[in-house]
Amino acid sequence: MPRVVDREARRTELVTAAASVIAQKGVAGTPVSDIVKAAGVAQGTFYLYFESKDDVVLAVVERFGDTMIEGIERAAAAPAKPAVEKLLALGSALSDSAAMTDAAELIDIMHHPGNRALHDRFAEHLTPRLVALVEGIVAQGVAEGVFAVPDVAAAAWFVLGGLRSVELSGVPLAGMPAAIDQATALALRALGYSE
Repeated sequence: MPRVVDREARRTELVTAAASVIAQKGVAGTPVSDIVKAAGVAQGTFYLYFESKDDVVLAVVERFGDTMIEGIERAAAAPAKPAVEKLLALGSALSDSAAMTDAAELIDIMHHPGNRALHDRFAEHLTPRLVALVEGIVAQGVAEGVFAVPDVAAAAWFVLGGLRSVELSGVPLAGMPAAIDQATALALRALGYSE
């Protein structure tokens, strides 16, 4: 009787193995053969789930991004937390992710000019969740009377655009947390918030 493999579970095993090997050896030092060895599968199995090493690296980065956004979503879901605190939590989560040493190489790779397509795929994956999250925070701030914007959706895009400009500005990874804090402070002012 043929063995039945849960495709999603197998893909998750491969992503977990890739994350582990990449954390130890770096992306450039991680061949597919090491990933499949860590996952305990044949090399051909890898190609049933991913077209290339870049695809599995993207999956690792997406997992990292999903974990980050889930934390932000949990903070934003706290009904008693004011909108300003939620926006600051968003900035802090982005700063914390930029400061994580085990993710530093992945972040650098995603922002390398030669990896623009990989970065754009990652952004396409996360942007809908981020937009919805920021729209909810801005709408709450308007309802609380601390933000004064005529168009919540446009304001959310503006905030995200400001935060994205930090990554596009060429700020070194070590300077990202401070730059994100500054961008968050500017976003609050743009939303009409004053302390």
